[in-house]
Amino acid sequence: MNALAKAQVVTGLRGFAAMVFTIAASPVLNAQGVSFQTISLGFGILYLILAAAEIPTGVWADVFGSKKSAVFGGLLQASGLVMLGIGSTHTLQILSGFAVYGLGTSFISGALSALMFGAAKNEDGDGFNSNRYFSMVEKSAVASYVIASVSVGFLSEWLGRSSFLVAAAIFMVSAVFVAMKLTDIPPQRDHQSVRKEFALRFKEGIAGIKKSLQLKILLPVRMLHQVETILGVLWLPWIRELGGSDIWFSVLATGSYLLRYVVNYQYSSKTRPESYMPRISFSLILMAAGSGICVFADSLWPALFGIWIMAGARGAFLPAVQAVQHEEFGDKVRTTGLSVINFSTEVMIAASYFTTSLFADSINVSSAWVISGTAFFIAFVISLRGIAPRTKVAAHECS
Repeated sequence: MNALAKAQVVTGLRGFAAMVFTIAASPVLNAQGVSFQTISLGFGILYLILAAAEIPTGVWADVFGSKKSAVFGGLLQASGLVMLGIGSTHTLQILSGFAVYGLGTSFISGALSALMFGAAKNEDGDGFNSNRYFSMVEKSAVASYVIASVSVGFLSEWLGRSSFLVAAAIFMVSAVFVAMKLTDIPPQRDHQSVRKEFALRFKEGIAGIKKSLQLKILLPVRMLHQVETILGVLWLPWIRELGGSDIWFSVLATGSYLLRYVVNYQYSSKTRPESYMPRISFSLILMAAGSGICVFADSLWPALFGIWIMAGARGAFLPAVQAVQHEEFGDKVRTTGLSVINFSTEVMIAASYFTTSLFADSINVSSAWVISGTAFFIAFVISLRGIAPRTKVAAHECS
């Protein structure tokens, strides 16, 4: 099994487990008597811990090894889900489960992707094609999302809280697979002192962002791209207002994942472009257009069309962003650099879980789509700075 195939196996397993947790958390826990306020607080705590620990755990992975960090993070995630899946539903235990899951995610966040990317790059040498690699990995992730979105309803109905134990078991299998099958990238140390080594890696990670125009552009672009996701709490009641049932919401979600899969499949056969920025810019303007359609949608099909346009565009956007982020950092500080970039987005998501509850019940859905579309358009304008005037975009890059 080559490095790409291993990355696809790990990504598929973890994608399924993560989706089971994300989709099942609210309905399953609420059915067991946990309030939606506690669940929202749990997600807020998860992202707060994830953001707070993101950079320290990223540096830890670069200093002591990405493989150790990825395995430890997977075991912590499994432990958090076990806390949610068995025992008391007391608020303290539920919030502790979210917290442990968030801490585990911080250990694995940049470390696993850096580990798998480094292994594939080393294996392929000069023939490494980052476009194919990230499109294939994203394709595996999206396929697991489709399977999870279809099966989680049955899992939660049949197993209740034990659904979390299924996800925990899959995280455990994934961690064992990483421990046994993935080759670690030996960490490089400049100092015997751990404190000095941590400080040096952090400085080098920040320096890597400062000297890269593309990374400096992606920081605000990634944050603006998340606005639509954060406002997603409004989409289910919106579908109901348009005359659709919860089944239609499932059609919306499953169709979105299938479109992402098709786009990933299409790009996986292409060679690496000279620059990923044109693809990123084109994806963002398509997402803005999709939001615009949703602003004026007065029935289900235009709404689905707008959302599916955004989903397809995201299928091109996400692998391109991952490729830029991984290629712009050297092996020595790749996990640290990725963690620094992830930190800004996670802080915004954490803050949003606490603030959106203040206006989620009062904001007009059309206004929410206007906000999302504006965020996408601003991100598009910012991304244009990364396209050099001399860059000629091939027709297939915008297809």
